[in-house]
Amino acid sequence: MRVTQRAIQAMGDEMRVVRNGFFVGVWACALIGATPALAQSDQVLDFDLPAQSLTEALRAIARQSGLEFSAPADPLRGKRSPRLRGHFLPAEAARELLKGTNLVAEVIEGALIVRTVHRPQASVAAENEASENSEIVVTGSHLSKAESASPTIRLDANSIKLAGQTDLGQAIGSLPQNFSGGQNPGVLSGAVGSNNINLSSGSSANLRGLGGDATLTLLNGHRLAYGSVVQAVDLSAIPLAAVDRVEIVPDGASAIYGTDAVGGVVNVILKRNYEGATISSTIGGATSGGDFQQQYSVVAGKSWASGNVMAALSYDRNSEINSEDRTFTGYMPEGNTLFPRISKTSAILALNHRISPSINFSLDATYSHRTSFQSYAESPQYVYQNTPKSDSYSVTPSLRIAVSADWDLHLSSTYGRDRTKFDQAWVSDGNTMSHVRGCYCNELVGVETYASGPLFDINGAPIQVVAGGGYRYNSHKSVRYAATSPDSNGSVDSYYGFTETVIPLVTPGQNIPFMKKLEFDAALRFEHYPQIASVLVPKLGVIYGISDDLELKGTWGKSFKAPSLYDQFATNYSYLYQANYFGGERFPNGSTLLVDTGGSKNLKPEKATSWSTTATLHPRAIDGLRLNATYFHVDYRDRVVQPVAGTAIFRALSDASFSDFVTYDPNAAAIKSIIANSVQFYNYSGSSVIENVVAILHDRNTNAVRQRIEGVDLSVDYRLNTDSGSAFMFNANAAWLWSKQELTSDAGWMQLAGTIFNPARFKARASVGWTDGSSSALLYISHIAGITDNRTEPYTRLSRQTTFDFSMIYKSPARSGAFSGTSLTVNTQNIFDKKPPYAAPSGGYTYYANYDSTNFSAVGRFMSITLAKEF
Repeated sequence: MRVTQRAIQAMGDEMRVVRNGFFVGVWACALIGATPALAQSDQVLDFDLPAQSLTEALRAIARQSGLEFSAPADPLRGKRSPRLRGHFLPAEAARELLKGTNLVAEVIEGALIVRTVHRPQASVAAENEASENSEIVVTGSHLSKAESASPTIRLDANSIKLAGQTDLGQAIGSLPQNFSGGQNPGVLSGAVGSNNINLSSGSSANLRGLGGDATLTLLNGHRLAYGSVVQAVDLSAIPLAAVDRVEIVPDGASAIYGTDAVGGVVNVILKRNYEGATISSTIGGATSGGDFQQQYSVVAGKSWASGNVMAALSYDRNSEINSEDRTFTGYMPEGNTLFPRISKTSAILALNHRISPSINFSLDATYSHRTSFQSYAESPQYVYQNTPKSDSYSVTPSLRIAVSADWDLHLSSTYGRDRTKFDQAWVSDGNTMSHVRGCYCNELVGVETYASGPLFDINGAPIQVVAGGGYRYNSHKSVRYAATSPDSNGSVDSYYGFTETVIPLVTPGQNIPFMKKLEFDAALRFEHYPQIASVLVPKLGVIYGISDDLELKGTWGKSFKAPSLYDQFATNYSYLYQANYFGGERFPNGSTLLVDTGGSKNLKPEKATSWSTTATLHPRAIDGLRLNATYFHVDYRDRVVQPVAGTAIFRALSDASFSDFVTYDPNAAAIKSIIANSVQFYNYSGSSVIENVVAILHDRNTNAVRQRIEGVDLSVDYRLNTDSGSAFMFNANAAWLWSKQELTSDAGWMQLAGTIFNPARFKARASVGWTDGSSSALLYISHIAGITDNRTEPYTRLSRQTTFDFSMIYKSPARSGAFSGTSLTVNTQNIFDKKPPYAAPSGGYTYYANYDSTNFSAVGRFMSITLAKEF
């Protein structure tokens, strides 16, 4: 339904209040930033230290962190440190420099303490070589600098596991900046939008609700093959046991990475230099029935004089949740599943080896096999069961060649494949009437090379530059084995070149008042798609450190996304329906609507202009506190959409927003042309084809005129250390989102955020807890604001939802005999068993669920226990 001018004004006023509050808060932070300096030992900092004496490098870390420094003189005497560039906690930065020595570092009571330990010489040598061979993975840049001007969210694997999340899909889904619509296991039929559909039971990231195809997912900085038909990567195919952390940049990054990075980037970074082995077992289930989960995983790693290797294997299984398992969906016909049954095996291998003093080889390889089952029932006579089987793998070998003391040449290639073989059966009264089998088949081939290094120094710091290029090939085929031709079949080639630079205009050593740091970065990328178009996109960023306490960042850039292969090559179908089902009650009885759907080969690249500003406050007067606030704005043009998608089709003839896509009183030639150009025509009207058609709905994929997305992110981290060595922890992450869409220049804006089957206007997640190093306990609070159901008038308001989780972990002491290295984690999610807010089933049909499955879950209370053992 078209949003009224008054409603638009009200939404604009609400947005201005939040935006103005954001900028007022930034100025308040600037005043607080003048407070005295204290230690920031638990904050991740940007270190860029030159090669120098090891003692001076450690002193620099302590000085930058606001810590005292203590170390034995003799073990450090005469030792040199390599250059340190990275994003580390202070203790982590010191340990990076101390690798290959008999020294360790830790932060104790406001001081960086270095001490000697006895270690086997073979272990020291192996660690030293492994450290030299490993490469820092940075999200948001090809340069091995640590800090990006874009806002960055970091999830480490231990925090994910402590929260009771067993795969990366669950972890990303809990972020307020992510929308759980698109390709995700809990999404059910009846959700508006062609991309809100579960075809494979995989999990995809969907930053800002722009779609899984507008969020780029990487593994150690390189691409993976798309899954299913929605041009998104399946995060759940990466075993959590192998993951070190996940870095999320919710900001346009096409100038860095190319197509798809409109909403942002999710980079999964694997464990590096992992030594030893860990086995883990998790069992849990929903207390209301269904979703009984089992997970068994093992990860092992080994380092040697010139390299290291890490391998992980995970087996996951959960049972389905049926509609009869929940009281609120008891009205649905038997045979409907609310959450699919999934069985999955995934494996990963990461290898790093120094071939010669100047050449380093690395390899990342993944494999996943998943089967799932989901059922959709209109009645006992019409039950549709889908049993897809997905197999995916990828291999990425790469070389890093040191061409000089400071310059490196990088060469890499990637091959990936994803095959989702579907098996859709029609079952009537327990008898299988028919099968439709086929494959959503995707393939990726890519090669890339680039050189990186410093040009010259400015203010004692180097100007870093990277330049390179590459080639990428993607193909997609959607085929039914019994069909004479594929439903969609196409491929696209891309040739690209890129460059980046970072210019340190002011460095901390210059001691300029109110200007601790000023850094400028720029990126430019050109991509040529022979079948589509060529694009040139820039990105600019600035980092302004006012003091040790306050830092401001800003970005501006262009992004783009090539039309997905499915959007272009999907088979065209036409359908004939009774018009009164789709808002055509004003027409005479027997009137019909002809619907034309499918892909379009004339689609243009989607383009976006985005900018963001971020304020980071870490007042040293309050040790352990860190606040981040970001305002973002995205102007997204030529977005590919199905004009009238999902259940919106029920108001196709009554909603003026869709009028540009409807031809009323069509002539016979137009009707016959659409039917003739369709691969298949379906007549569900019970009427003749020509005489009673009162309208044609042109519902093929098209470039929408515009989408506008803006909002504010806010995060707070605080850690209070006690004299006993324990600590209290608090974390909060909140996101306000305003988004709207204009299908044509005359149609007016349609509100997206805050409406059913779209992202909520406000989401937040917070945790508060305690730890003493061996034991931890945390309480989590998640909140989703109420959503407007605008499918039919009068509009209704869905209730907001607040849920509570609790998690506790105990690790046995180091000297516990056979139990040494054992940990036990107990977790309860949705403690009070909150059910999803009620929303009338789409179209009033009883086979649709009565809640928004893109924002809320039917799982309810879920309890699990995890036992792990380190060797």
